[in-house]
Amino acid sequence: MTAKRLSAISLAVFLFLLAGAAALRAGENFVFRGRIVDTANEPVSGAEVYVFDSANVKRPADFISNRTGNDGYYRVELPAGHYRTMAIKRISAAKFGPLGKDDKHSGDPFEIDSAGTKEVIKDFTVMDLREAARAAQKRSDSVVRISGRVVDDSGRPLGMAYGMADPLRKFSGMPHYFSIWTEEDGSYVLFLPKGKLFIGAARDFPPERAYIDLQEVEFTEDTEGVDLIVRGD
Repeated sequence: MTAKRLSAISLAVFLFLLAGAAALRAGENFVFRGRIVDTANEPVSGAEVYVFDSANVKRPADFISNRTGNDGYYRVELPAGHYRTMAIKRISAAKFGPLGKDDKHSGDPFEIDSAGTKEVIKDFTVMDLREAARAAQKRSDSVVRISGRVVDDSGRPLGMAYGMADPLRKFSGMPHYFSIWTEEDGSYVLFLPKGKLFIGAARDFPPERAYIDLQEVEFTEDTEGVDLIVRGD
């Protein structure tokens, strides 16, 4: 057998193995898809699903879906694994970092694991801060209204800030409860369950610097005049 023929056979074997490896890798992928809607269950265009391979979701995403069209559908093909996902519609061009007041977000990350499946389907509902605050305003005997101002270290009211509360001082991602953005007078309103919570305020969203200022409080009735301080702003 000539050297030329051996070379051709070696090349054929290499290409066969390469194609087999590619097919194997493709077989390990799965599809993550669904629909992104707003609080009225209408499809949201221009939204994306961010996919992270770790618990740190405040950095650039590892994978990003297509940007939704008028039907609100998204799709992204992912390697097998465990991920945290969220849907976001940004008015700004930024791909990560704090959201703007008009940006929409699906809330706490949704975890997916591809083990034993080729497809995961998840629909997301996105809302801005104002809509999220309205959603929290379902009054009942177990809910109290807390109001006051967000101020700086000198007691001056802060606009474009918000009040927030969570059962944990070191919560993950976003707080369970937050107000809409304040106007120039700093006024906020929070609707909270009765009992002990950690409460504070921030100007970035999701909050980056708020943890050190969260104070444990207990509310059993509607309370006015609760000022929240954003330090070092």
